[in-house]
Amino acid sequence: MQRHYSYTAERDYYQRQWPSEPQPYIHLEPYLRCWMDPDKVFSGKKILTIGAGEAVYERLIAEKFGPERVVASDLFLERMYPASFANKVPHLSFVAGDCLRLPFCAEGFDIVFGSLVLHQIADLNAVVTQIRHVLKPGGLYVGIEINPWHPLHVWRHFFARHSANQFQLSPKHLSVFSNLGFQVDIKYFWGRYPKLRNRLLMTTMGIVAEKENLCA
Repeated sequence: MQRHYSYTAERDYYQRQWPSEPQPYIHLEPYLRCWMDPDKVFSGKKILTIGAGEAVYERLIAEKFGPERVVASDLFLERMYPASFANKVPHLSFVAGDCLRLPFCAEGFDIVFGSLVLHQIADLNAVVTQIRHVLKPGGLYVGIEINPWHPLHVWRHFFARHSANQFQLSPKHLSVFSNLGFQVDIKYFWGRYPKLRNRLLMTTMGIVAEKENLCA
């Protein structure tokens, strides 16, 4: 049965507690460094983030890793307000945007970044098509998603409160990237234990999908 994304359910979930203060973000740096080289990946790049939420990774990337530009986009401006008011970095901006209909020109970004976004959207083909549209040839989608096999996340899925749109995203779902011309690499990690890589024990999946470069 095809699942359909509900904008109403998403707003109902998040508007119960819109953030009133900017959220801390420096503690997230190890969660990037334990599975990728963010200095190399983000330096000098034009970056779009989807599902930015409270814009914690966006502030981290903009302040620590030397990008040319970071555009944080989220469906709900209310989630980004505190971060936007606190922001002092001129190359970080905030835009209301639906990742199923991104309001950006074709091939305008080197990187699209998303943290805990894809497992909220049933129509992955639609969102990856949008990602592909805004990425330059050879550009990257860099994503962080929960590991669906970790026992804690299995429990949370069935017993904890979460958006009605959320589903158990697995690596097989990510074949949509390959189908649309990306080379995909998935790594399993846990920021607290950076040297471990066991697929069942790690809490998180790191995704790097490279758009084909037809000019190469």
